[in-house]
Amino acid sequence: MNKAVINNSDIKIKISNFLSAKFLEKGFSKNTIDAYNKDLLIFEKWLSKSYLDYKAVSKKDINNYIGHLKMKKILGSSTNRKLSVLKSFYQYSNEEKIINKNPSKTILAQKIEKGLPRILSEKEIIHLIDLAKKNYNTNPKDGLASLRTWLVLEILYSTGLRISELLNIKVSQVANITDKLYIRGKGDKQRVVIFNKNSLTVLNIWLNIMMQNNKDKNSFVFENFNNMKKITRQKIYNDLKSLALKAKIDIEKVSPHSIRHSFATHMLNRGADLRTIQKLLGHSDISTTEIYTNVRQNRLKGLIDNIHPLNNILKN
Repeated sequence: MNKAVINNSDIKIKISNFLSAKFLEKGFSKNTIDAYNKDLLIFEKWLSKSYLDYKAVSKKDINNYIGHLKMKKILGSSTNRKLSVLKSFYQYSNEEKIINKNPSKTILAQKIEKGLPRILSEKEIIHLIDLAKKNYNTNPKDGLASLRTWLVLEILYSTGLRISELLNIKVSQVANITDKLYIRGKGDKQRVVIFNKNSLTVLNIWLNIMMQNNKDKNSFVFENFNNMKKITRQKIYNDLKSLALKAKIDIEKVSPHSIRHSFATHMLNRGADLRTIQKLLGHSDISTTEIYTNVRQNRLKGLIDNIHPLNNILKN
């Protein structure tokens, strides 16, 4: 293709129009819209480097883009998400008569093996919570970061919330909470989550400090004290990693998501049924929840391999 005739100057406008349409049609959250925008701008950058007109790309071009993502060692799940966004964008472009044919229509998602989620043991979770609590009690005046980390751990482990759901909670939602909280999670679906006594105790300490710092019911629970901005996911992530380092726990195992996985696995180990866990986690499909049965089976297999007396005799 002649480089001189390539013109993608309007693609950003079309992306913006597409995202606006999706927001109105599907009611996507700001986080989802931002993720779609990021994925499409990555594609736009690749088009520019490849001297390709977005309105004239072929199925082969899109397959080459997928190959490019593989070369960049992008995870299969992330590649599939980017492809899904691209297919939606081109479907929209076709419906709006911007293009005559959707080049991505017949492209299949990448096959990926589902890995088992990283989880922490009950002992490791308790150790992290105890250390965060100790760090705060040792220096309560200057230990707001420790108190925040303690509260994050207590809530994530008692509820199984996603980090995005946690950071979107406002003071007005929890100011008078007794145990239950109704939230809108992934896909804008409402569900109930249960706070235990420990998490409520720490939450009340945190809320009292917020009120002393001129926060009000419209504030986010996890909000900077010097402005109206929410604490970022990355900040929570880094705080947990820092705590794990002090606790001498493998930092690769510790994240908001691994605590959510640990919550589900420990609930299952202690007798909760899959349907209950599905509701608590906000999974729309039970098959997503079933991955935790694999975690438990692997754990049981490990126990048999390491503890069963016959195996020990054979090893000797």
